Amino acid sequence: MIELPEDAPMARYQQYIHELETLHGWLDVDLVHNCFLMGEEVGELFKAIRRLNRLWQESAKPDVTDAQAKAAVGEEIVDVLNYLLAIANRLDIDVESTFRVKNARNQRRSWSS
Repeated sequence: MIELPEDAPMARYQQYIHELETLHGWLDVDLVHNCFLMGEEVGELFKAIRRLNRLWQESAKPDVTDAQAKAAVGEEIVDVLNYLLAIANRLDIDVESTFRVKNARNQRRSWSS
């Protein structure tokens, strides 16, 4: 079983995703297909948010509680994150350092509304 320590840095998350992809034989999925798959997961995330906000109800499924709907949103966020990390891994991008550099730049920016 692959384990991820509670206090793991982002680099360890990336390593974990690499190990998970190795375990399941997904390393041969190319960059473009990973992007397509992530896009599908983003759609599922949006659907889960619509359900959480009571903007959509699947007739074949019973109504869910707010806690269940929120948990489903969390699971979809994780699916999207997994694909983002897989994409970063294929491009050899250090997400943690890139995150820090980009957000330092964002702090100095201003946006007009």
